[in-house]
Amino acid sequence: MSLSPLLNFYLSSYTKNYFENSVTVLWYNQEFSQSRFPPGQTISEACTLICLLVAQRISQTRLLIYDIERCHEFITIVAEAMIEGNTMHAWMIKKGLVSHPYLSTEEALKLGRRNLNLLREWTFRIFYERIQNSLYQHIHNFLHKWYLTPKSKNLFMLLITCGQTVLFIFQEKTNMTTIDKLEHLCNWYTKDVLNKCYNTKANQYELAFLYPSNSSCCGCNPVCNCGNCCKKHNNNHT
Repeated sequence: MSLSPLLNFYLSSYTKNYFENSVTVLWYNQEFSQSRFPPGQTISEACTLICLLVAQRISQTRLLIYDIERCHEFITIVAEAMIEGNTMHAWMIKKGLVSHPYLSTEEALKLGRRNLNLLREWTFRIFYERIQNSLYQHIHNFLHKWYLTPKSKNLFMLLITCGQTVLFIFQEKTNMTTIDKLEHLCNWYTKDVLNKCYNTKANQYELAFLYPSNSSCCGCNPVCNCGNCCKKHNNNHT
């Protein structure tokens, strides 16, 4: 199945609004969602897998997201991750590999194996408290600790609560999610997504942070195209 015609349609059919004059929100066609994409998909509980696959593909391609509206490569990555994630999740359920359809980060990484082989978990923590009272501060604290000795230029965060997983992408070069905007982003998620869309109030949530292990890799791994190994070897032979 060719993704191009479908993606071209979705890329041109989103709406945009703003939250607190700080967060730009793009709403895509409802058919472009994990429970409806690709066409024929009717249900999905693979959100954790899909988020990790997006992070894996960003790491593989070394994609830098400067302008999300013009970054068609990112939408392609999301589409491919939804297809692969739903397929993988259905296979896991069929084979009885999981006791519950909603996977934790640890379960998804273990079962995803080579499909997620670039990702390494930095840290995670489960919070037993109201999300709207503490989400921003906890993320801020983790980011402060990370940037003291960063292991990569990319950091991915999974927020898991109420059966939903959301991916946050922190890129050192693009600063798409800055500390200043982070509080507004957290407010948007708790107020507009959890409270308004899902009509729920989360009293427990998990934060898991991951980074790509190929940040300084040699390039010999076929899934990485950084070329560092070739450059080093060339320098050694000149």
